[in-house]
Amino acid sequence: MAGEPEGIEETFVSVERPPHVDRRLVVDFDYMAPIAPGEDNYTILRKLQELGPDIMWTPHNGGHWIVLRAEDIRWVQENYQIFSHEVFIIPRGSVNMIWPPLTVDPPNHARYRAIINPFLTPGKVAGMVEKARAITVELIEGIKAKGRCEFVSEFARILPVVMFLGIVDFPVEMREQFLAWEQAFQRATDQQSKDRAAGPIREYLLGVIDERYRNPGNDLMSAIAQWRDNPRFRSEDEIIGMAFLLFLGGLDTVASMLTFCARHLASHPEDRRRLIQDPDTVPRAVEEFLRRYGLSNTGRLILEDVERKGATMKRGEMIMVPIGCSGIDERLYPNALDVDFDRPGIIAPNGHPTHNTFGNGPHKCVGAPLARAEVRIFLEEWLTRIPDFHLDPDAPVTVHMGPVPGIDRLELVVG
Repeated sequence: MAGEPEGIEETFVSVERPPHVDRRLVVDFDYMAPIAPGEDNYTILRKLQELGPDIMWTPHNGGHWIVLRAEDIRWVQENYQIFSHEVFIIPRGSVNMIWPPLTVDPPNHARYRAIINPFLTPGKVAGMVEKARAITVELIEGIKAKGRCEFVSEFARILPVVMFLGIVDFPVEMREQFLAWEQAFQRATDQQSKDRAAGPIREYLLGVIDERYRNPGNDLMSAIAQWRDNPRFRSEDEIIGMAFLLFLGGLDTVASMLTFCARHLASHPEDRRRLIQDPDTVPRAVEEFLRRYGLSNTGRLILEDVERKGATMKRGEMIMVPIGCSGIDERLYPNALDVDFDRPGIIAPNGHPTHNTFGNGPHKCVGAPLARAEVRIFLEEWLTRIPDFHLDPDAPVTVHMGPVPGIDRLELVVG
C-alpha cells in the first residue's frame, strides 16, 4: 500500500485510472495480495483509513472503489437500488453463476430468503445448541489431553462445519473434502480458476439436489430442491446457486471468527480471567468480538452514476464493502482495535448490537443467530476447560485477506 497518490499509478500492474477518478483517491491496495508477517487484514484496513480519503479507488483486480468508513458502508448496504448485489465478487467476472438470495436484489430477493429463513431462525438455532455444545466439549477435551492444538484444523473448522452439515444433511465424513473444495474456490483469483475449482462442488451439489428432489427430507437442501415445483421457478441456475452459496457460507466465515477470537484470548490472559470470573460478561464479549473481527470483503455493482465525498462513481463500476472497516472505525468506536468487554455503545438501548458485522438492509446475514450461538458456546466451554493457553512462540501466525479473511494456522499451547 502506497501513501503518495501523485504518479502512483505508473507502478501498478492492473488497469489504468479512468479519467473521472481523481488521482488523489487512488491507492495501491490489492485485497488478494499476501499479507506480510506481523500484519493482518485489520491493520491493513486501519492504514487505509488513516491514509484517507474515506472513499478510494484501486486499479487492482479490475479496478474498483473501496468504502472505508462505517457510515459509507451502511450507505452502500442500504441503497441496493444503486449498489446491486447482482455482482458480488471482485474482480467482476471471476464468478460465472448466480447465488440467490445473495446476488438477487429486492423484490425478487425475498422469494429465495423465504426458503432459507425457516432453517436459521433464533428458535431453530436454540434447538441446535445442545448438539453444538456436545461437539464443542468433545473437541476441547481432546485438545486438553494433548496439551496443544492447531486451532484452525482441530477446532474452528470442525464445530461450525459439523453444525452446517447437519442443517443440510451432508455426510460428516466428507468434511475434509468439502473444506478442500471450498478453499480451492475461495483462493482462486480469476474466472478460469474459479470455474475449475467450482466443478467438483457443482457436481456434488447437483447429485444431492436430484436425490433430495426425488426423496425429500426435512433439511434445508431438500427445501431448495423443491423450489423446482414453485410457480416462480425459472431455471436450474437458481437451485444450484442457492446450494453453492450455502456451501460456501457454511464452511468458512464462523471458522474465521472463532480463530480470531482464540488468537486474542491466547495473548490476553486478563480477558480470559474476566470471562471465567464473570460469565455474565460473555454475551457482551460475543458482540465485542463480532465488532472487532468483522469479516468479508464483498463487492457491489454500481447501477447508476453517483457522487459521494468527492468520489465520482460511474454506472458499471464495482465497489468493495470491507465489513472489517466498519468495526474498527475510530469515529464510531474509540480505541477500536482494542477488545473492550465494557465498551460503551456496543449494545443499543433497544437491546440490539450496534456493530455492522452482519450487514444491513434486505441482505443482512441470515446465519447471524447461529454464528452468535457458536461463538458464545466456544467462549463458555473452552474457558471452562482450558483457562490457560498461549500462542506457540515458534509458530508464526499467518493471515490472509481475500473475500473472507482468516488465519491460516494458529498453534496453541495449553497451560
